[in-house]
Amino acid sequence: MRTIGFATIGQTPRADLVPYLVEQLGMPVRVLERGVLDDLSAEEITSLDRGDDGLHMVTRLRDGGSARLQYEAAVPRMQVEVDVLVEAGADLVVILCGANWSRVTAKVPVVNPGKLFPNVIQALGAGSRVGVMKPSAGQVEHTVKQYRALGLDVAVTSAFPYDADAVDAMRTAARELRSEGAEMIWMTCVGMDESMRSAVREEHDVPIVLARSLLARIIGELVA
Repeated sequence: MRTIGFATIGQTPRADLVPYLVEQLGMPVRVLERGVLDDLSAEEITSLDRGDDGLHMVTRLRDGGSARLQYEAAVPRMQVEVDVLVEAGADLVVILCGANWSRVTAKVPVVNPGKLFPNVIQALGAGSRVGVMKPSAGQVEHTVKQYRALGLDVAVTSAFPYDADAVDAMRTAARELRSEGAEMIWMTCVGMDESMRSAVREEHDVPIVLARSLLARIIGELVA
């Protein structure tokens, strides 16, 4: 039986995500989870949010709340968690965040969504206007530059997935992307789920790529 180590930038267990990913595999696997924020106090978590100084990410906490942390502050902490997962027996590590984790190394394969996702969207979206949904408004400017550098015509907006208003936020973002002429929608955050994709489709019925679904298919190929 394969052992998959799931590393999140938030706290574990990721009950909103890991069971979904495992279910999509259709085969038994052993699951390990570690989170960058697992062993931190509320004050320590807050210290990782350095305002708008550099690229940042948002994530789910164990109690259903959310936190924001700066990318540069998260990278060395992610390396520690990946090391722990490998030491515990993971023969595949999956990082549950769409940022680029190329600086994180391991002696086993590491699924790095920050490299995987943009390349897939670059291939799928070539010649189309791609609507991109990020979880945080503060990520929009960086994302526009990122995808334009890949040669894509993009319209980028945000919809926060970690509160009670998430589905309504997705609908609003979908209407915005529809008005921007999006011919495909890329829901970039693994915290965005199938119910949110359904809400987006009701507002704008174009091809919609969901990050968590794409990630599940990639994992499935690696463990098949």
